[in-house]
Amino acid sequence: MPPRAGSSRLATLAGHHPLAVGALGTLLTLIVLSISAFTLWRDRQTAIEHAHGMSRNVAAVLAGNISRTIESADQSLLMLIAALDKPAIRSLDPELRHELLFGTTQSARYVTGMGVTDDKGRLIDGCCSSTHQWDFSDRDYFTVHRDSPGAGLYVSKTYRARSRGGVEAIAMSRRINRPDGAFAGTALVAIDLEYFSQLLGKLDIGAHGVASIVRTDGTLVARTPAMLDYSFKASPTFPRMLDQDSGFYAAPSAIDGTLRLYTFQRVPGTPFIAVIAPAMDDALAAWKKLSWMVGLSSLLVGSAFCGGVWLLAFALRGRVIAEQHLRELTQTDPLTGLKNRRALDAALENEWDRLQRSGSCLSVLFVDADDFKRYNDEHGHAQGDVALQHLADCIAMHVRRRGDLAARYGGEEFVVVLPDTDESGAMKVAEDIRAEAENSRLRDGDKDLPPVTVSIGCTTARRSNSTSLEALTKAADDALYRAKRSGRNCIVWTAVESATRP
Repeated sequence: MPPRAGSSRLATLAGHHPLAVGALGTLLTLIVLSISAFTLWRDRQTAIEHAHGMSRNVAAVLAGNISRTIESADQSLLMLIAALDKPAIRSLDPELRHELLFGTTQSARYVTGMGVTDDKGRLIDGCCSSTHQWDFSDRDYFTVHRDSPGAGLYVSKTYRARSRGGVEAIAMSRRINRPDGAFAGTALVAIDLEYFSQLLGKLDIGAHGVASIVRTDGTLVARTPAMLDYSFKASPTFPRMLDQDSGFYAAPSAIDGTLRLYTFQRVPGTPFIAVIAPAMDDALAAWKKLSWMVGLSSLLVGSAFCGGVWLLAFALRGRVIAEQHLRELTQTDPLTGLKNRRALDAALENEWDRLQRSGSCLSVLFVDADDFKRYNDEHGHAQGDVALQHLADCIAMHVRRRGDLAARYGGEEFVVVLPDTDESGAMKVAEDIRAEAENSRLRDGDKDLPPVTVSIGCTTARRSNSTSLEALTKAADDALYRAKRSGRNCIVWTAVESATRP
């Protein structure tokens, strides 16, 4: 069954351009790998977006819990101030009033301080004591209300509580005014920082993640994992949190250098910012496992495909080279290595057709060894073959242009085809061949052999309706016989006779 045309074209392409076929396979492999890489990159972005979405939800819940706690504390302050304004409450026995105003606070787990100060900052009454006169005049939650009548609810900086053994806490305070509007003191509620730590401790932020509650002044209120004496002001990304109510960005940590995905949410009505920051490696752990599997599989399959294409390309190339070699053998004279009669006839036909189209010129040389029968009789056929090989080398030495052809016509006769060569060019090539044969040494191993001279017939044709290929070769053959009759070892040129085409 004959091969299909497509397969033949592929084989020919592989034979002449194996790199092109291999490059095509490589390109296809790279395209597949690029698609896989793009898909994995999109999956990576999806994993990051998912981590951001989860962090945004966690930050929102955390901010909501803090906001409700602050609102509850503020309601307690307002109720305390309203109760103190009632004459019936003020006229109560101090012990009874203390129990009424602050008794329920003692049962709170994290709201561990509540009290009232006078205009000098001295504690009048509170959950910690009804008689101890603590001085809080240096606290920011007192000085703010003393200096700013319209401060409203104020959330203090962190401090160590004097009344509770140095426990870290924050205070929420409101101003108390006299009937004439003058400053009368403050009402305050204290919340231990442990409250914020327990909120953070309930969050799942991954093995290397971080959750924090930060004040807008950069002070760290709480963090998990815990860390002491760190200011967010040192972080180059902290200004981003101050410019927006919420946001998301990826950045290396200023503390340990770990790349994290930071999601932040301002707590409304407070100076607090909730920050959730899972580590990039934790967020991408599942994606990395998938990317290794997909990446290696794509690479192995792509490499196998690419290698198969290259093997196919070189196999086809080897086949075409073998076919070309076989074709060369069928067109090559085995003794001299020149083209044979079949290749000569095909070349003459092609060049004659091209001559009729181009209008250039075509020259033909007939070369014949002089007295070769006598040479064989005197030296033997083996030396005769050596002489023919030597003459073939002399001819090939001067027939080197692209398109030129040298062939063994038969016996000791050779033909040279010279496309686009006029009379003078043809005569020069003929003379070079004749001189080379006459002057070169002919050796058989270490043995010198007598030189072999040649006679050459030469003719040139141009496009003409009255000339044929047969007339061209006949003119060259006639010129060769004239050279023989002229004494041999010479060149004779003759014109092509007009002939009527069949």
